[in-house]
This record gives sequence, structure tokens and C-alpha cells, in this order.
Amino acid sequence: MTLSTSVHSMTDAQVRKATRRVGGLFFGGTLVMLSLERKLHATGGPGIIGFELAGSRDRATSIMKRWGPKGIAAARASLWLDFGYMATYGVFAALLSERADRRFGRRRSGVTLFPWAQIACAVAVAADAREGVALLNVLRGHDQEAQAVSARRAALTKFVLLLTVLLYWASSYSRSEGRRFP
Repeated sequence: MTLSTSVHSMTDAQVRKATRRVGGLFFGGTLVMLSLERKLHATGGPGIIGFELAGSRDRATSIMKRWGPKGIAAARASLWLDFGYMATYGVFAALLSERADRRFGRRRSGVTLFPWAQIACAVAVAADAREGVALLNVLRGHDQEAQAVSARRAALTKFVLLLTVLLYWASSYSRSEGRRFP
């Protein structure tokens, strides 16, 4: 049974409960990631997102110099932990999009649309994984120009997809009671 099949067979209450539980894991992971983010900022350099978006060897090298050994160690830890963190936000976002589908009435009416939002979540997580590998390569000094460019592209892909999913979820709250979007 696939995740999509199992989620579609869940009741609304079960989806809400799963969303709360995975959301708790996501927020717990966020606290850990924020503690590493504070360590990066304490070095006088940017946070991990600045590094993700560096986009060139020169910018990445400049950031690593500002971080120094302590910042690089924190960045490395953040990148390794991100592989688990991305699973939590990916499932959480997919569950939020399932809840949006249900709010829009697309499950109760029997209409099953192409699960674009859930697929977008999976692609965002895959992009984040690619970004993480690329940034670890930058930290190792391996093909830094190509890896920094790849990390930036992957990060932008991840951010756009997640933003789109979150906007879809948020829009499911904007409809008037009793009125359904076409």
C-alpha cells in the first residue's frame, strides 16, 4: 500500500491526528535546526539558507571563511540532520495538502484529482536531498563551483514547491462556509 492510498482511506479525524503528530516532529526538528542556525549567526556569517543560496564558489568560500571552523562544524551538522528533517516537513506538508483537498471537498465528493501537491512535496524533499549532498561537497572542497550552483537550483526548487503547497493549504481556509471552489 502506498502512502497516497493509505492517506486517502483515512478518515478526516485520522488525517488531523496524523498531521498533528507529524507536525510535532517537524516543530521539534525545527527547534534543533534553529539551535544550529544560532551557532552559524554567532560566527558573524549568514545562516544555512544564505549558504544554500550562495550559488558560486566565491560566495560559498566567503561564507565558510566568515563561519570559521565552529561555523563549518555547525553547518555540517545542520546539513546531516537535514536529511531526517526533510522527511518530517515533507510528510507534514503532504498531510496539510491532503487536508486542503478535503476542505475543498475533493475527497468527500468522490472526485480524486491528480495529487499534484503531494507530488510537489516529494519533489521538494528530493531537491533538498540534492542540495544537501551538493553543500556537503562544497564543505569538502569538491568541485565547489558546480556544487554551489547545483545547491542553489535545488534550494530554489524546494522553496518554490513548498511555498506553492503552503499557499494551496492556506487558500483552503479562505473559502466561505457552504461555498465550494470549482
